[in-house]
Amino acid sequence: MRPIDHLVLPVAALATARERLTELGFQVSPEARHPFGTGNARVFFKNRTYLEPIATLDQAVVDKGIAEGLVFLDRIAKASARAPEGFAMLALKGDDAEEALDLYRQKGFGVGDLFSFVGKARNDAGDETEYGVRLAFAADPKAPEAAIFVCQPVGMSVNTGTRYCDHPNGADGVVAVAAVAKNPADFHVFLSAATGQRELRATSFLVEAELGSQRLLLMTPAGFENRYGVTAPDPGDGFVFAAFEVLVDNLDKTREFALDGMRTAERLVVPSAPGLGTVLAFVENR
Repeated sequence: MRPIDHLVLPVAALATARERLTELGFQVSPEARHPFGTGNARVFFKNRTYLEPIATLDQAVVDKGIAEGLVFLDRIAKASARAPEGFAMLALKGDDAEEALDLYRQKGFGVGDLFSFVGKARNDAGDETEYGVRLAFAADPKAPEAAIFVCQPVGMSVNTGTRYCDHPNGADGVVAVAAVAKNPADFHVFLSAATGQRELRATSFLVEAELGSQRLLLMTPAGFENRYGVTAPDPGDGFVFAAFEVLVDNLDKTREFALDGMRTAERLVVPSAPGLGTVLAFVENR
């Protein structure tokens, strides 16, 4: 079973994403540039999850990477073709990306080759040091716009759970991810293989994988609308990531930041807007 590591959230511009996330009460880390034409500005949490708003900074370099078969860029491009901003991929924690890719291939869901890169970031002492990741991708051929991948840290972890983690809105971390499919049962086998969770809960409108203290929910459009009170995206014949839930200390406190959020008994639901093209739901720590 692999818990959630981070969410890949394509945005049109990092400046807009920073402004939107700051308005919602998040502390946003400094921007970083990737060697393959993209850049990000992350939101880290104490539970060792994080958000990765990501934007194209050099289209020619990105196009070259896609032509060379870089799955990471290809999936961002496919998701962005549907809408300029959204929720492209879910990253799960893993200690051995190579082993994960082998397992994915055995089950018929492995995509591309192992992807590795090294960048620079500042550690808790403020010193710049190298960090790296190795990524293993899994995707269902029926769902070309979504992917799940294992993220293995190499060297210093980019998220220590301490830097940039004190958020004015009281956020502690991602606790659930929601996706939409017309028939969630069609992806039962894929979700089990991708997450490493053998026992999934299934109903007529939902397939749910428990990932430790987190959950991955694949729902029908009607189930999504019932849970969040907003219209679900059209998943076509596949599935698309459509929302994520963040645990907070107090919803009343968070409400001071999420002024456009819709309050229910259990959640504060923030619709997509420029800078965050997916639904965000705050849930209270009880």
